[in-house]
Amino acid sequence: MSCFEMPASLCKRIQSTLTRFWWDGNDNKRKMCWTSWSKLSKLKQLGGLGFRDIQLFNKALLAKQSWRILTKPDCLLSRVLRGKHCHKAPFLMVKETTTCSHGWRGILHGRDLLATNMGKAIGDGNSTRVWKEHWIKTDTMVCPIGPVKENDLDLFVSDLFLRGTNEWDRQRIRSLLPSYADHILCMRPSR
Repeated sequence: MSCFEMPASLCKRIQSTLTRFWWDGNDNKRKMCWTSWSKLSKLKQLGGLGFRDIQLFNKALLAKQSWRILTKPDCLLSRVLRGKHCHKAPFLMVKETTTCSHGWRGILHGRDLLATNMGKAIGDGNSTRVWKEHWIKTDTMVCPIGPVKENDLDLFVSDLFLRGTNEWDRQRIRSLLPSYADHILCMRPSR
């Protein structure tokens, strides 16, 4: 499950087997299900029994593999996969091809799950691009959009600080990113 994206039909069969194990008796006769699977799969704190949804668990394990490739670039798995598949683009930007293996396709699906829910924390701002990365915290992580002047296209977040400090340049932020200014000014960059 952590290497391949399983077909939905297989996930349903596994879940059906789990349900039958839970509800059927020793004589293999089908018994009545006293509560729905969705209630059983709720967290224990929410009144369920904490059974996992197999398909969601599979996606989570694939996202974990993608996270390992991102956060541990020197591990053997990461070096092999990036060496084979990431020649022309970094891992977060590589496209799925029609000839890629089933395992790599699953890892890319896990990566896409991560990418929609992942943002950057602002330290000194030297490695985060203003217009190309998710770094503004609202209800979700946001990549700013809007009309950008040509000389501001390649700005880093560190360019939004006052010179030599980790304090925001309020005037520049309000002129470049007026709709996000309040969210940005609430963030506290660190050294």
